[in-house]
Amino acid sequence: MERFPTLSPMPIGDWAGFFGAQAAAFAALTGLVFVALSINLKTILDTPGTSGRAGEALILLVAPVLLGLAGLMGHQPLRALGAEWLVVGVVAWAAVSVILVSGRQAIRSRPWREAVTRVAGAEGAVLSVIVAGSLLAGGSTSGLYWQAAGIGLCLVTGILDGWVLLVEILR
Repeated sequence: MERFPTLSPMPIGDWAGFFGAQAAAFAALTGLVFVALSINLKTILDTPGTSGRAGEALILLVAPVLLGLAGLMGHQPLRALGAEWLVVGVVAWAAVSVILVSGRQAIRSRPWREAVTRVAGAEGAVLSVIVAGSLLAGGSTSGLYWQAAGIGLCLVTGILDGWVLLVEILR
């Protein structure tokens, strides 16, 4: 008799390596953003909009760590993983949206291409995670690919945010 007969393992196959690399890479990048924050903390706090940018960077880099770790949990139904990803995605989307709305004056003061890139990157990343979680919760493995796309956007946007906090803020 099986120990957990009601649980059906998720068919992730080769995704386990991807999730492990994802969690490790984003954890390292999160550490680098913390270093940028500690080096430039006074300037970040004194410059309008940059504290929100720091929060955005942390959200976009920590969410993939949580998603990757959830994907590595064994003997978990596909729908349960989808629900976990959905929770992470909704919380990240709400937090990023609050940051973007509260910092809209600073965003509007930037060239339009920068503003569009920032908003589209951040919102697209977290919305992709929500789509991924919804698909998995509905039983579709295509959510795995949506998550990969979402973390790609998290990577690009998180690195751009980190660059602003470490280098651009000093110009």
